[in-house]
Amino acid sequence: MSILIKEVLLNGNITDVYIQGNRIKEIGKQLEVKAEQVIDGRKKALIPGFINAHTHAAMTLFRGFGDDMPLKAWLEDKIWPNEAKLTSEDVYWGTKLACLEMIKSGTTTFFDMYHKFGASA
Repeated sequence: MSILIKEVLLNGNITDVYIQGNRIKEIGKQLEVKAEQVIDGRKKALIPGFINAHTHAAMTLFRGFGDDMPLKAWLEDKIWPNEAKLTSEDVYWGTKLACLEMIKSGTTTFFDMYHKFGASA
């Protein structure tokens, strides 16, 4: 698969980026290469992938659950009692959901610190 991103902002300059397979092959102005897919990069910017340096990925399952509460009450009354009921399969699926959401938003790397870490991995 080859991709050509035309006229995208990269480091303050408008340029083209040619990708072949999983490698950036060429970066330059007005590249004359054939690509299977051409993306209009105007009004867009290329940035490196984001890194989430602290996550409890499977907690996506608790999104919106008591989020209007003060931290101590939220943890003690809502989160900890319900986390105790999570199975390894729950953690697996919660982490999988989090991974899909992170990929969609540009996160390429994350460091997870949640219990049942084997299920997250």
